[in-house]
Amino acid sequence: MHIDPAGVQLLFVDLQAFLTAYSATERAAMIGKAAGALARTAAALGMPITFSLVPGADTPLQPVPELQAFATAGNVFIRLSANAFVDPELRVALSGHNRKTLVIAGFSTEVAVLHAGLDAIEAGYQVYVVVDAIGGHSHRTEQAALNQLERAGVNFLSATSLLSCFAPDFSKSPGSNVLKEIVALGAARAAQ
Repeated sequence: MHIDPAGVQLLFVDLQAFLTAYSATERAAMIGKAAGALARTAAALGMPITFSLVPGADTPLQPVPELQAFATAGNVFIRLSANAFVDPELRVALSGHNRKTLVIAGFSTEVAVLHAGLDAIEAGYQVYVVVDAIGGHSHRTEQAALNQLERAGVNFLSATSLLSCFAPDFSKSPGSNVLKEIVALGAARAAQ
């Protein structure tokens, strides 16, 4: 399977350290590593990256450390709602990229990922949720959200699988760089 990077954009919802620390389904460190690999690959392949963040008490308004280098004034949207797609500025930014495949990573699966995925499908996007770049409050509640997303037409892939779809020829660049990200993710997973 090949996914043409020219039609893809990434949306990171609530991937903030003060939130991912509460993930019961994937370790916060692994969520950050998988999201970082996605962001580095997206940047290398020219895929737009958008952030939707929520304010937290006494915490900096920024994504997890692995994503901070990719956050700019032009691609970070702040919201107070459960659903990123309620923000009209974010919707305009996403539609302005003219890319109909949306990759979503975030916390929590039961709230931010669920609502973003469902509304993205409704808005006509082909949606991929990266299962090792999301976290939930419990396995039961996350699975219920994933089931609902699947019924709506959302696709699920690991970061490793998705990265290999963007540049499947590992013998030359950019595939050789993607392979390095895949190997690093495997090493991070093995070290857990």
